[in-house]
Amino acid sequence: MNQAESQRVMHLQTDYFRSQEIAEKRVRKHRKGLIRRLIAFAIIVAAAGSFMLSSLASQSHQLNRTLEQKAALEKQVSVSEQNIAQLKKRINLLHNKNYIGEIAHQDYLLSKKGEIIFSKPSHSGH
Repeated sequence: MNQAESQRVMHLQTDYFRSQEIAEKRVRKHRKGLIRRLIAFAIIVAAAGSFMLSSLASQSHQLNRTLEQKAALEKQVSVSEQNIAQLKKRINLLHNKNYIGEIAHQDYLLSKKGEIIFSKPSHSGH
């Protein structure tokens, strides 16, 4: 009886069934290829996106660092401009003979004709 039961289900081997099987294999193969292409495309897009994001982050960091340097240099320029203004003022004063005379009088205790200089003793704690 076992043989009789196994012979009940029989596969038909006609040209139509074969062509259907071939068509199904072709569709499955096409789907596998499509899935592989989509996965490869997704990997490429993800790699390009990560490269762009890392470049953007790097450029942002470099921009912030450059802006900090710019602020520091601008501060240094303003300090230098103030020093230049003070030095120009000092140069103008050094061209004045009266100012040079006052400096010589104060710092080097030089006197004019007929002038007597009295120096005060410095208080060193006594």
